[in-house]
Amino acid sequence: MCIHILTNIGDNEIVYNTVSNRFIELTSDVKREFSGEQENNNLTSYLRYNNFIVDDDEDETEKITNLFLERRFSTKVYRLILNTSMDCNLKCWYCYESHQKGALMAQEMVNKVLKHLETKCIYMPFERLELTFFGGEPMMNYMAVSSLLTGIKKLSKKHGFKIGLGFVTNGTFINQRYIELLKPFQTNFQITIDGDKDSHNAIRKFKIGRRESYGLILKGLKMLNDADADFYYTIRVNYDDKVIDNVETLIRDISFMNRKRTRISLHKVWQCNAEISKEKLFGVVNMINRYRFRVDLYALSSKFHCCYADLYNQAVINYDGNVYKCTARDFDEKNSCGKLSFSGQIYWDVEVVKKRLGLELPEYCRKCVLLPSCNGICSQNLLENASMKCPYLKDITKEDIVTLNIKQQLIAKTYEKV
Repeated sequence: MCIHILTNIGDNEIVYNTVSNRFIELTSDVKREFSGEQENNNLTSYLRYNNFIVDDDEDETEKITNLFLERRFSTKVYRLILNTSMDCNLKCWYCYESHQKGALMAQEMVNKVLKHLETKCIYMPFERLELTFFGGEPMMNYMAVSSLLTGIKKLSKKHGFKIGLGFVTNGTFINQRYIELLKPFQTNFQITIDGDKDSHNAIRKFKIGRRESYGLILKGLKMLNDADADFYYTIRVNYDDKVIDNVETLIRDISFMNRKRTRISLHKVWQCNAEISKEKLFGVVNMINRYRFRVDLYALSSKFHCCYADLYNQAVINYDGNVYKCTARDFDEKNSCGKLSFSGQIYWDVEVVKKRLGLELPEYCRKCVLLPSCNGICSQNLLENASMKCPYLKDITKEDIVTLNIKQQLIAKTYEKV
């Protein structure tokens, strides 16, 4: 497998390595290193460390396959997603979830979750808990969130694991009480804002009353940004052919955000059939970059990511005790993969889980030069349609994706000097 991609940024020819997710200008010295004509200690060390140069007897395809396998079945990190609420105060036209009024995780279920983690610590200990609150709108249920975090802090001290938090939230419940609760933790917030004030408010409406959500979310973001806490932010923009034209006003409105801790994540609404050209989409990316924000779009990584749902040591626990692997489908009996028992043990549907964990990458993924750093195609879609094609390269090239990612790395480097 070739693991290098050549691209151009301005007048510079760049070589990108898909294993290390690193790049270097293809100067005459680098070319001589690649050809074996010379050896410069510092340059050679850098190229070897970042996988630009490998020994002839190293099987890179085998190496990559094993790294993916190791990460998929690693037990060092436990990734747990909790639906503390399947109710929501907003009604967005594109939402796939069937919200249930008053569907909140009760204290009895909180206790089961804590028993589950205690059991996990004893029989399959982990070094880090990556805990994400999901829904519905998870922040609707402060009592459950607070009780869970109190219990998990105690377990962390007792068993010696670290904690990383995440909230997938609409941002309308952010207040000082939540900020004080979350200050002890490194916390990542994913908050959706769909374009400017008018387009966002037309899409993300309150179920009750005429209150607009855009200003409320910005107020919450300002509170988070100003808090003396280890908080990080992903501003998710679900765009269609109309929203995409209103993103710059949003970017100006959130110009107060800490650039080092903030990313803008662009996602096309799956119900939108309108064609949005590569030129328009990349033009929006360039605009966001001019405001010094990084963009997550066709993001590459050196961590051999696969979908969280494909990881062995991962679970999604619903407010009612049903257990899932994927959050991108309705949380109903049909999609359930198991149940959380009173004792805190998950009783998995073994055949369902084996099918997911045994899912193989399509041949076109295994042969793709981007494989080591690509997040891959959606495994849930692949389970439902084994003949699906790669969705990433329909309108753009691999060089486009690499160039886009290099530009985000260059912006990140500017933050290191601050």
